Amino acid sequence: MLRAMLLMVILRYSKITEFAEELAEKPKLATIAGFEPYQTPAASTFYLFIDRMEDGKYQKPCEHAIKLSKYRHAKQRRNLRKEKANREEAKKQALEKSDTVTEELKNKLLARVDEPRPKDYLYRLENLLMKLAVIPSAKRGLLGDLKKLKVCGDGSALETGANCYGSPTCDCRRKGIYKCEHDRFYRDATANWGYDSYRDCYYFGHTFYQHCVSSQEHDLPIHVIISQASETDFTLSLKSLDRFIKTSKDNGLDINIYAASYDAGQDSVGNYRYLLAKNIKPVIALNSRQGQHPKPTGTAEKISKEGIPLCEAGLKMRRHTKDQERIYFNCPVKRPSHEGKSRLHVFKSHVEECPLGVLCQPESKMGPIVYVRSSEDPRYYPDISRDSKEYKDLMALRSGCERSNSAKKVVYKLDQRPSRSATHFLFRLYLVSIIEHAKSWLFEDKKLFGDDWQNLAQLHLLAA
Repeated sequence: MLRAMLLMVILRYSKITEFAEELAEKPKLATIAGFEPYQTPAASTFYLFIDRMEDGKYQKPCEHAIKLSKYRHAKQRRNLRKEKANREEAKKQALEKSDTVTEELKNKLLARVDEPRPKDYLYRLENLLMKLAVIPSAKRGLLGDLKKLKVCGDGSALETGANCYGSPTCDCRRKGIYKCEHDRFYRDATANWGYDSYRDCYYFGHTFYQHCVSSQEHDLPIHVIISQASETDFTLSLKSLDRFIKTSKDNGLDINIYAASYDAGQDSVGNYRYLLAKNIKPVIALNSRQGQHPKPTGTAEKISKEGIPLCEAGLKMRRHTKDQERIYFNCPVKRPSHEGKSRLHVFKSHVEECPLGVLCQPESKMGPIVYVRSSEDPRYYPDISRDSKEYKDLMALRSGCERSNSAKKVVYKLDQRPSRSATHFLFRLYLVSIIEHAKSWLFEDKKLFGDDWQNLAQLHLLAA
């Protein structure tokens, strides 16, 4: 069944019913899928397979236990206004404990670092992706150095196929009241309203977040998570990375993440502190928030809006060096040059560039020198400087995650065939992720074996 559904995604069938009909009518397609010709499963069997994945280990029917799939199939009585109020109340309670929501989430994740993953639907899909795709790619060397793994993350919107208005549970419309506070029935049990920053619009549905490894011309997903549309990348990035680390450990994949690259949507102090607690170097684009300005720290008395210390003349000081706790800046008009026979760095003063027209410390080689404490504000003073080549190279890898998102939604038509549940969305997301790994294996085999790759592909098919 899994093999057949992978084939369905490879051939880009948008509907399970259409694929089931094609299997029944085409003997060669049925053989490739692993079935006997004209003895193929009906469309309902494929849906039941997804239900079994969601429900987990078989249990005897019991009137006191409702399966998750059965609960999902039924119309859900919901009140979106009350749900929004509950989210705001939960956010308020989180802010009472910590400065930000991500800070509170970071504390919870670090406190549960030794707790195992819940054996839920996501648990089974994570293990599936790890065993069928991530570990084989790691053995082929497609993930790069596992001891210095470089990951990137990004989220994307998924609009549900269910009606965003639901159906009424009351008779207010008969009385001429078209906007009431009563509950409504919804086909999608978890979808709600969120904002799509890419399309600059609000939508009703879900949002998925994935971490990828972009290496050797391949964009390989390593973890995918899905949530309501109202949840942002701020929290989803932490949840996804935490579960990937635990999944790798549970499946015997010995990794050490060196750096994690994100866009400005993850620019939160809680994200930085979580990554640093895991010994991961944060590479996050700075989100210029209105009305916020970095506070002076260390010996720096004046700070620019980017967090760079300013000298007495108002110029941004030059970043000189960094140790474990401090970042040092020196006079911006005193810079190293390659003068002299030794070709070593010799500091040279450019007095003409100083607005004051005079050196503040003429007797000093680099001064004035100030330092800032990176531990006090890792958001403005990250381990990898934002103006360094390493930062730019790591940030460039993030485009691989965007390409993977685009492939899932456009190439494999996930955006054109909206599901009415997060369960079906997540299952297809993991199927496409497995296929993305398999395509990279085929690409490498083509380079390695040249014209013989087709014979090799046939051998792989016979072995399967």
